Amino acid sequence: MPIKSRKFAVLGNPVEHSLSPVIHQQFARQFGHNIEYSRQRLETESFAQYVQDFFAAGGGGLNVTVPFKLLAHACADSLHASAQQAGAANTLALRENGIKAWNTDGAGLVNDLTRRCNLALAAKKILILGAGGAAQGIIGPILDCGPMSLTVANRTQAKADQLLSRTVPRYPEVYLHADSLQGLAAGERSFDLIINSTSLGLDGSQVTVAAGVAAGAFCYDLSYGKSAVFAQWARRAGASGVADGLGMLVEQAALSYEIWFGVKPDTAKVYQLLAEQLDSSD
Repeated sequence: MPIKSRKFAVLGNPVEHSLSPVIHQQFARQFGHNIEYSRQRLETESFAQYVQDFFAAGGGGLNVTVPFKLLAHACADSLHASAQQAGAANTLALRENGIKAWNTDGAGLVNDLTRRCNLALAAKKILILGAGGAAQGIIGPILDCGPMSLTVANRTQAKADQLLSRTVPRYPEVYLHADSLQGLAAGERSFDLIINSTSLGLDGSQVTVAAGVAAGAFCYDLSYGKSAVFAQWARRAGASGVADGLGMLVEQAALSYEIWFGVKPDTAKVYQLLAEQLDSSD
């Protein structure tokens, strides 16, 4: 008699483009797990009820993407430290005390930067472009690595100030600085690592960061594939190295899988498979 599959899903809107089903099915093959993983497009008003019904029916776990990470945080019965720090959640699982939320984005990014990209973050000068939800999800794990300084630059500096105001008390040893994109362009600061968490360059808009900012820095774009316009720009701007967010996507998914099953998948082959698929679709 075949083993009954466990159900998992990624929740988003839009969600049709999500690679999560492919990634998690590849992980499941590594361990012989029988899973059923789907994409679920939801509306805001139906999100919390769907989550409740999913776990009541025996669902194994949920991934959450844009625009529902704040809602996932709000509807959980308890929060892992990663979700508390980020103020948002991308992974949900059922525990003894109800639904628990995690945020694996930041740790996934750090894993990709330090392992696949071979970057050491300690004592480095780091710049994050953008102060929205994506930046909020990654800033804590980056600071946990002990950089020399972290600058957050946003179109409106007030939002960057607000993000850092939540962070300063926890990291007194790191120099933290907020700036506007315009102010960043006017200055002459150099960085070891630049992480783009914005939609800079998408939808036909121009990348407004001065090319000199990227020169000599390793540039990482949280977008991936054709959407990684910032990564393409950084190559032309003289970055010392460039990566898009495909590796982060795979690494954060592996951490979700570990939460659900207690085992850590190998990510290298899954990353290679997806990279080849994206290259062949260009």
